[in-house]
Amino acid sequence: MLTIKAEVLKSKQKVDNTYNVKIRLTYNREVKRLATHIFVRTEDLTKDFKLKNPKYIKEADRLVRHYQELCATLPLETSNFTLNDILECIQKEKEANTPIDFIQFCKDWLVTTEVKGKRNYQTTLNSFIAFLGKDKLNTNQMTKQLMEEYMKYLHQKRDKQVAELQKKGKRIPSNRMVSLYTSSIRHLFNEAKKKYNDYDRNVIRIPNSPFENLEIPKQEATRKRALSVELIKKIWELPYIINTNGRERLCPFNLAKDCFILSFCLIGMNSADLYNCTEMEGGSITYYRTKTTDRRLDKAKMKVDVLPILLPLMRKYEDYTQKKVFCFYHLYSTFKNFNRAINLGLKQIGKILKIDDLEYYAAHHSWATLAVNKVGIDKYTVHAALNHIDEAMRVTDIYIERDFKIENEANRKVVEYVFSNHSKLSCPEVKQV
Repeated sequence: MLTIKAEVLKSKQKVDNTYNVKIRLTYNREVKRLATHIFVRTEDLTKDFKLKNPKYIKEADRLVRHYQELCATLPLETSNFTLNDILECIQKEKEANTPIDFIQFCKDWLVTTEVKGKRNYQTTLNSFIAFLGKDKLNTNQMTKQLMEEYMKYLHQKRDKQVAELQKKGKRIPSNRMVSLYTSSIRHLFNEAKKKYNDYDRNVIRIPNSPFENLEIPKQEATRKRALSVELIKKIWELPYIINTNGRERLCPFNLAKDCFILSFCLIGMNSADLYNCTEMEGGSITYYRTKTTDRRLDKAKMKVDVLPILLPLMRKYEDYTQKKVFCFYHLYSTFKNFNRAINLGLKQIGKILKIDDLEYYAAHHSWATLAVNKVGIDKYTVHAALNHIDEAMRVTDIYIERDFKIENEANRKVVEYVFSNHSKLSCPEVKQV
């Protein structure tokens, strides 16, 4: 039987000559004591160390009744509860009545969680704090109305940004901010509910659902970056920049030119995968797509054949240590620096060829567009070749072991269509600059 009462221990006098009133719990001959907010002095106690001050007697009785009512809901007779189990339930009840600071949760989550796009979440949180004008917000203050006001704030910020860009005559980027930021806050809020709500024990510390009926605008379609066959050929035919001694210069321009062609002829292979890939056997590169490897049961495995047109570039960038397929990691300390150098070089190439805002992803996008529109490859094959997640086929894909033959045959057709007059990739004429 569980008994609960208030007591004061004579041996526990504090340095300021006060005593803390404890709540004593006894269950199956085991005793535990909980501290309270009540502190008394000798004059508040009898000679037997019982409370005699009516003020403290009333407050201690209130606490005892609170714990008795709480423990009365526990199935002590039918479950093998220990006193520690009882204390755990009491602790959870205390926590349930303690407000949760959503902003602090987000900060802690960003520190402890390894997630792709962490920078986007941090930017979103900074924006949300700026909107609130404070860095504290209880989860029960997260309402649909608050989020609607936040989206209005983002729209106004976007309109101001557009006006400034128009005034300067600069390109206006696609509008992703409202959708991306609101969706990120929703994800963070759901993570908070996942942490603090124990549905098995019916401990619901965050009962509100501000996003349940909130209409989040969809992102605008991504700006099209596909290049024509003529432009891809022009990139390939550009002369390299050389040094005064006649040797090719190690610079972003030359790197970008080569990596664009590598990516296009390797089915839009990302820069992170060019940088990281380690497996090459029988004329094929096997890699695991960095962007989605942690979201796929097959770790986003991809196997792409190296076509003859790429052999000179494969030799040019071969890793002399044979630890990786390419030597890029010797040239750049991180794949982010590698990617930054590529895009810097592509900006130079874009100016020469008059291609607005040329980016590395254009190789990926151009391959897919040409495959469907010019070569007649079906969309499912293109989807598989780009190694994207297909939600509709996720279960089916578990039972299929891919051999990548169809994807590589599609790649051969696309590359032949673009470079039909060239049997191999020879270095175009270089010029000194």
